[in-house]
Amino acid sequence: MKFLLVEDSKISILGIQKIIEQHTNDVDIVVAENGQLALDVLSDMNGAESLPCFIMLDLNMPVMDGKEFLSIIRKDKRFGTIPVVIHTTSTNREDYLFCSELGISGYYVKNVAYKIYKENILCISNYWFNSFRDNL
Repeated sequence: MKFLLVEDSKISILGIQKIIEQHTNDVDIVVAENGQLALDVLSDMNGAESLPCFIMLDLNMPVMDGKEFLSIIRKDKRFGTIPVVIHTTSTNREDYLFCSELGISGYYVKNVAYKIYKENILCISNYWFNSFRDNL
């Protein structure tokens, strides 16, 4: 089982990887550091069975930001139904509304308190991993 983490912060990437790997077995975390790289990763995945069970997406990234990436994948029949959870520092209501209109599965504002951050990462990932397993 795999999920796609689209995040440009090395610290966030390492933190999420550590949290998930310590608490979940049999998960392949695929990392892309911007939206363009994430599109490339998705395009390289052959067939629906190789697609990630969900995408955790940051909004503020270089090259291609999360909103542009989300807009593109929602128009693509191959990727349009993959659940996407926004994982961002943005508390901007316009960002939330924009993403909601594109059918996101959740919007999480990163918390600076590690305990809360960890609990939220585990809650999000466990929900989608279990949903994916239940539908196999």
